[in-house]
Amino acid sequence: MRPQETLTMQQVADLAGVRRPVVSTWRRRSAGSDSPFPTPVVSSSLVFDADEVGRWLEETGRGNNREARADALLHSTLADAVAVRLADASALLLLHALSGSPLSESDPDDVLLLLAQADVDPVLSLTDAASALDDTELTAQVDTLAEAGVTASRVLGKLVAKQETSGSRLGSETLTVQGDRLLTSVVSAVAEDSERALVPRGPGGLRLLVRVLESLPESGRPRIVAPGQVTNPVDQLLWRYLAALGVQFEPAGSCVETLVVGQWISLAPADAETFFDDLDQTVIGLEPGSAALVVAPSPLLVDRLPNPALRRRVLGEEPGGYLAPLRYVARLPAGLCRFGGRRRLALWALGHPGEAESERQFTTFGEHAGHALDDAENSAVAHDIAAALQGGGTRRSHAFLRSAHRVTEAVVALDALALPLTDHLVEDGGDALARLWEKRDASASGVLDGVEVVAAGAAADHSLPWKAATSGRHRPARVITGVRIPAEVFAAGSGGIGVIGPDEVRGQCAIGSRSVDLVALVRGAPRFRLTEPGDVVFTTTRGPAAIIDAVGGNAVQAPARILRCLEPVEGSRRILPELAVRDISASRGSDCRSWRLRTVVVDACSPWRAVAARAAEHRARLLAELRALDALTTELSDGLAAGTLRIDHDYSDQNYEENA
Repeated sequence: MRPQETLTMQQVADLAGVRRPVVSTWRRRSAGSDSPFPTPVVSSSLVFDADEVGRWLEETGRGNNREARADALLHSTLADAVAVRLADASALLLLHALSGSPLSESDPDDVLLLLAQADVDPVLSLTDAASALDDTELTAQVDTLAEAGVTASRVLGKLVAKQETSGSRLGSETLTVQGDRLLTSVVSAVAEDSERALVPRGPGGLRLLVRVLESLPESGRPRIVAPGQVTNPVDQLLWRYLAALGVQFEPAGSCVETLVVGQWISLAPADAETFFDDLDQTVIGLEPGSAALVVAPSPLLVDRLPNPALRRRVLGEEPGGYLAPLRYVARLPAGLCRFGGRRRLALWALGHPGEAESERQFTTFGEHAGHALDDAENSAVAHDIAAALQGGGTRRSHAFLRSAHRVTEAVVALDALALPLTDHLVEDGGDALARLWEKRDASASGVLDGVEVVAAGAAADHSLPWKAATSGRHRPARVITGVRIPAEVFAAGSGGIGVIGPDEVRGQCAIGSRSVDLVALVRGAPRFRLTEPGDVVFTTTRGPAAIIDAVGGNAVQAPARILRCLEPVEGSRRILPELAVRDISASRGSDCRSWRLRTVVVDACSPWRAVAARAAEHRARLLAELRALDALTTELSDGLAAGTLRIDHDYSDQNYEENA
């Protein structure tokens, strides 16, 4: 008779696909009903019989697992007991998958013969298999689990999931469902594009490959380069799971064209030197026709590093020297790490085309940090990367999603690899001056009188990344967060303190239309800060938007924030609020770290402000004249209609013409 297997409350929740408090709710609400929740095996502890729980879930239809009764053992104490002996258990499960029958009822010699014919020696040797078969108790437990899980490969998948816990080595590299879908799409698209054999790198590369190969039909699964000696039980589990899925292993060194799948999402900025040493070996080892996909934290791959030489050493920085084949760079949305909170990831794609190109090499920048991930977005990003890796005519003819292309030689020398997708084409100063005179003549305003404007050569990028512009000792701008204003502050009545929130920034209500009592604001949001004249107030809610508070003295309601442009402590350029508003509003992503703010020569600021003041004054006069014209025609029409006004003129000429 099989021993009784039990489930804890958390295991019941895992089995049903719900959260732990939901199980407590089920127990409480079903008490006294026709289908009460099973009673604990021991009254003093919340441990339940696995079979009874599985049957109850099936009969009541509770939870999100329609196979709960069949899966009950896979979440029980039996699965825990097997997982303790992970190396031998994964070996036996692979043998079960190869034989397709209970190991306890099979001849060990026949099972070992099947193993030898399967050509999976890199992940399970005959010696290790024979040793595992000698354990009759574990063999019986594995047979029971395999029977409950329908197939041994499915049980291996469940054991992999049990290793993805918070704080574990595999858990630190585990992605969310959305993250798995995105990267699975990317790896699959690049793998489909060629006959490259896959090679996992980094602490999370093997797990990512498992997710990729799970999602593909057996006939469409790519080859994998066989590993060297594997001693870690978790890595053995992953490799044996791949073997049970029917993956074909290629001997190391036999594949000229490979696709390296590297994942290092658990690294911190302090690990930069170790990471780039490892990555350097990966990049240098890429042969013609090979490629590499690298997923790591954004601070390592695209943000400004304390020591940029580490990244440049990998990418190549000497003119005429080595140049890494960096084909695609993108910062990814937050929330892709299962246990990493809001850790931001980025992606590199490196690769040599099958045939060397005679043209210059380009790197494609993608901006996806502020966009939701759905199937269409994942597919578009995946095919963008595949096209960027092909290069040449494929890159030129492909319609990229939110992407821009730059010559690779210029990219590798950058301190930060985050590019705003709002850049204009390079133009000559003469063209800009001609357009300026055209606008001056059309306005007939005289706002440029006394201001000497000359052409200054070709356009150049003097913008600053958001982080460089808003942080550091000599930053040219400062960000001040808004405050959460409780509803009771607004309920206290209007007062002398205006409020600017996302609605005001987006123009959905006028500045000054909302105000609060100062005493109530101090009591409800004591950390509030007032704007100063010329402050930029911006928001990223539903996309970037910004305005200038010309008057100042308003409280900023979160999630809106203040960008305060500062006088430069050093350097010859500064940020103008008017330019900052345009740069923020034109940004396509909601992640401000991907924004850039343009700067202006300090000496030009005073003349520019004089021109801007004249333009504002002239605009106000024109608006006043337009309002007066509107009021004049309205007053005349109303008076004629009411009979209070009439138009008195001589009709004799008109009558003469009509009678002629």
